[in-house]
Formats: sequence, C-alpha cells, structure tokens
Amino acid sequence: TFNRSLFVSAEIHSPRSMTGLRADMIFQVCLAVCLFQAHAWDKDGHEAIGMTTMSALDTTAVAQVKHLMGGKDAADVAAWAHKVNKKYPWTTELHFQRQPSTRCDKAQIENCNDNKCLMKAILYFYGRLTGKNLVDITWPDGVKLTDADCLKYLINLLGDMAQPLHFGTADTDMGRNITVLFRDKKTTLYDVWDKELTQSVIKNEPHFWWGGWTHVQRTRVEYEQDSEQFKKEHELLLNRWADESAKFMCSSVYKNPITGKQITEELDQNGVFKLSEQLYDVWKREMFSKMLVAGARIAIVLNSILHHREGQLHAGTAVSHLEGEEDEEESSKAFTGRRADIPHKQHIRGLSAFLLNLFIGSIALFCFLVLMRLWAGPDRIKQAEREKRSSTGKKF
Repeated sequence: TFNRSLFVSAEIHSPRSMTGLRADMIFQVCLAVCLFQAHAWDKDGHEAIGMTTMSALDTTAVAQVKHLMGGKDAADVAAWAHKVNKKYPWTTELHFQRQPSTRCDKAQIENCNDNKCLMKAILYFYGRLTGKNLVDITWPDGVKLTDADCLKYLINLLGDMAQPLHFGTADTDMGRNITVLFRDKKTTLYDVWDKELTQSVIKNEPHFWWGGWTHVQRTRVEYEQDSEQFKKEHELLLNRWADESAKFMCSSVYKNPITGKQITEELDQNGVFKLSEQLYDVWKREMFSKMLVAGARIAIVLNSILHHREGQLHAGTAVSHLEGEEDEEESSKAFTGRRADIPHKQHIRGLSAFLLNLFIGSIALFCFLVLMRLWAGPDRIKQAEREKRSSTGKKF
C-alpha cells in the first residue's frame, strides 16, 4: 500500500492544461516507485531469493508453480509462512535449527522436539511432495495441508537456510542476545542479518537492489554443481547444505572474519559490538551470495519434484483466514479441493487476440499523437502554419 494523499496537491491545484497532464504523468511515475516499499528482510530477502528461483525454473516447473499457487510464483509467497506463524505461533520453531555452542563442524539436527525445527520441517514437506515418508509433524485437528501449502512452505524454509543465524546457538538466542551498534543504531546480531543488511542496501543502493541482480546466471557454477549432486543424493544433500550454513555461522558471523576473533571478545565496556563499515561490506557480499545460491537450490529441488510428480499435485489451501490473504480466502471459498485444480482463466487467442492488440495499439497511437499536439502548444502550431504559408508565398 502507499499514501496517495502525498500526491493529491499535484492533481487538485493543477489547471486543466498541459501542466495538469504533466502532474498526472509525474503521479503515475511516483505511484510505480511507491509500490516498492521496503519490508523486513524476512520478506525482502525471501522475495530476492524467490526471483532467483523463478529465473532457474524450467518452463514445465514454472507452469506447475503458477497452477498450484493460483497464478503466484516463488517471490509472491515470500511472506506466506510468516503469516502462518501469526495464526499458529508454534510454527515459528519450524524456521530455526538451534545449535549447541560447542559444535561447529556440522549442523546438529537431532535435537528437535516433536520434529518442530528447520531441517525436520524441510524433510517433512519435501517428503509430502515426493511421496516419501521421511518425517512426521502433527498439525492441529482439522488442518490437512494441501500440496500447494507444502510447496509454499518448502520455498520459504529452504530460503531460511540462507540466513546463517537460523542456525544460531541456543545460548545467544540465535544472536538476539548480542547487541550490535551499526551506524549509530543499536540492534542485535540476529536483526543485522535478518533485516539491517537488506534494508541498508535498499535505502542506500536502491539502483542495485532493484537492478536485476537476482538471476541464476550470477551463481551459474554453483547451480550446475548442485544440480548434478542433487540428482545423485536427493534429500541427503539437504543436510550438507545445512552443514554449510552452520559452519558459516560459526566461522564468519559469531567470529569476526576480519580480525579472526569471536564477536563476544570484541564487545566494549557496555557489552556492545561495533559493526565496522569494513565488516558490513564483507557481510553484505556474503548475504548476496547466499541469497543467490538459496534461490538456485530452491529451483533445483522444485524442478526435481515437479518433473517427477507432474500432474499429480493439487492446488487449494488448508490454512485460511491468514492476515493479508483476503483475496486468497475468497478464492478458496469458491474453489476448494480438486475443483481448485481447474484453471479458471480464459485466455484470448488467435485472430481475436490480434484484433484486440490492433485496437489497443490504435488507441495508444491516437493518444500519443494528441499528447504530442498538446505538448507542442498552440503557439508552435501557429508558427508552423506561418512558416508553411510563407514558403508558398501566401499571406495571412
């Protein structure tokens, strides 16, 4: 949403003239810009990951993703799982894999009550979509997640693996107990990775953030290597990806990669860690790299699932009445269960499509010519007429 009242004065106080038309044009440009409002990393970061994912999905997988999620894609469902958290608070634990403070060689995934942790949840949803009984998670009575729900969850949780402090230690509460001073603002180590890095780039380097960096070509080597490995190892590779995140958390987040010291050893007398610009640049580059790799890996998993289960997965949702999901709720009331799998959009094709495009093009050309004539103004038109008559020897 955006505050349209910021631009009302440009419309109300402008006369019906070329100035008014220019104000309207300015408003349209401002409107387009305002649609890109900043949100927390848990949404902006996931959106960037989702856009990378869509760039790596093959045509068949893209069509199935759109079908299962009612026309949405991986970037559109970036915040879906967090909306589920608000309805079912216990699901927050599905996003984290708490680690013991003394272990950094690999991710510890066995300490997980009732399988409610990140890696168990990923295996659960992966198993649901592939027809494998890997892990069981008990949901509230009456809630039976659909294939589309499982797909959205898998997209969100695989994205969470890119955030190293989702593998944070229990004694630091995933980094929330470590206070960080960043550009005169106090925050926590967890929030630095969860939103401050992302929001700083969006604020100070918007041309880069919105500049199309979220494409699999930027991590092509890793994508091809992971693709080959996943064909051999399947879900076993997921644990190795978790090991990477846990190791990075220990070696480059809890430990300052520039000084080689533990962050807790660099706290000032007030117990605050000062994040330098040099370390910020290092972490920022790592964040971009991890988002790209995460998006590529989600695409690898989805390409595999959707090829092997093509035509077997079904749309719809069992998690309704989510905050901000009113449109989806209305859709689910009209079409539920197997009926939700039926495509309801009718596309215009053939000659009808050509004639419609020709009509739209003609209208656009007419509007353009009128706009150019108004832009030139009556003075320029009269001048052109005088020059024309002067060249033919006529007076007026």
